[in-house]
Amino acid sequence: MNKVSFIGLGKLGLPLAGILASKNKILCIDKNEYVLSQLSEGSLPFYETGLEELLQETSKNIVGYTDSYKKAVEETDAAIILVNTQLGDNGYSPEFVKSAITDLAINLRKNPDKEYFTIILSSTVLPGTIMKELIPLAEKISGRKYGVGFGFSYVPDFVKLGNVIEDFKNPEFFVVGANTDRDFEITSNIFNGIHENNCDKFRMTLEETEVAKVSLNAFIVNKITFANFLGMMCDEMDNVDVHKITSIIGIDKRISTHFFKSGTPYGGTCFPRDALAFIKFAKDRGLKAKNLIFAEEVNEDLQGYIFNKCKEYENVGVLGVSFKPTSPVTIGSPSKILIERLLKKNRDVYTYDKLEETHTNLNLPTRICDSAQECIDNSDVVVIMHPDKSFSNLNYGDTKVIDLWGIKEE
Repeated sequence: MNKVSFIGLGKLGLPLAGILASKNKILCIDKNEYVLSQLSEGSLPFYETGLEELLQETSKNIVGYTDSYKKAVEETDAAIILVNTQLGDNGYSPEFVKSAITDLAINLRKNPDKEYFTIILSSTVLPGTIMKELIPLAEKISGRKYGVGFGFSYVPDFVKLGNVIEDFKNPEFFVVGANTDRDFEITSNIFNGIHENNCDKFRMTLEETEVAKVSLNAFIVNKITFANFLGMMCDEMDNVDVHKITSIIGIDKRISTHFFKSGTPYGGTCFPRDALAFIKFAKDRGLKAKNLIFAEEVNEDLQGYIFNKCKEYENVGVLGVSFKPTSPVTIGSPSKILIERLLKKNRDVYTYDKLEETHTNLNLPTRICDSAQECIDNSDVVVIMHPDKSFSNLNYGDTKVIDLWGIKEE
């Protein structure tokens, strides 16, 4: 059984570490003392669907929770890095990735008896970052040569918060980016057996994989934007239901119905970041990603469109606070942006979200409701921000409803 270090126990990293522990011995590493103490005590540092059960099932193969990179090099032969790549002006910041590689490289220099060590990156980076920045950094600090004293591969994630475990176990496809056979084989062996579906598996170069990762979400953003723009054009037109339109034309295989539904602005951590990253990638290549620039403009326009529909009401209800129904994350949440704008106009904002942790993450002075119905009853206008079908079975009475998802009509 492989012994592998896993660096980064965040909302994506910890679930993937747990999944990999079903087939490997995993040493879990993070610099966050709170995360380490919670996990060492058998508690979760955050909520993710199915995570508690997963860690219980694979706990026998998790050999420890630590902040020691020294142990990573001494006790394992490979390290997977899935740390946060912060949203910045250029999309991604590799600061935390570089920090992890620096710590690994320092300990590789101190351990000359370690013949070969494979660094497996899962964090998202801009195309060109691995060969131009990360590998030279590891070579300089470790005193080792890439492909001789250490290896490097890239296994990007294509998962969604709130559905992370299911997505990791059942991906649409699985890709390993590697420029050497040795790194490809080592990486493939570590990930072998964790997928429950019979997904296609591919090998690409490090550079190709970087481009593939940033391009996938960029394309989805374009698709979401078209549906949302169509929704704004059709809104309040007589005898027009945009949701019927998208559901029918989406039958065409060239379009498909996936992520093709008019609704609220896209948000969260990935889509806005990846759109900016694609724009930066194009700029680096001497091109202008006008499609993604347009997507960003439409997303901002839609945010203002919703605000203008409810800003004149004194009591505004918001159903769904996080950026999506299955996750309590409020970073980049369209609901949060709306609430902040309403509070600046001194409106009373009533909020409801199914996940209790969401309001703690929101940390705004809203009037928290115990039920969606309570939120409606206290509001002059209510905005349905989550595509949650349970919101269709409520008594809205005389409350004005802003329902871009078409939930109330279902």
